[in-house]
Amino acid sequence: MQHVNDTKKLLKQLDERERQSLIRIKETQELIEQNRRLTRGILARASQLAAALGRTNDRT
Repeated sequence: MQHVNDTKKLLKQLDERERQSLIRIKETQELIEQNRRLTRGILARASQLAAALGRTNDRT
């Protein structure tokens, strides 16, 4: 009976580790997506600024 209880305990620990790993994976995926959105925004803004500077330089 002790062997069965030990096995259940180990399984419970393994399940908890897997659950924690899945949580970390999901958080990492969310951070990656947030980074992509921010990068797209920065690149779009840089493009706008470059275009604005180009127009300013054309006037001088």
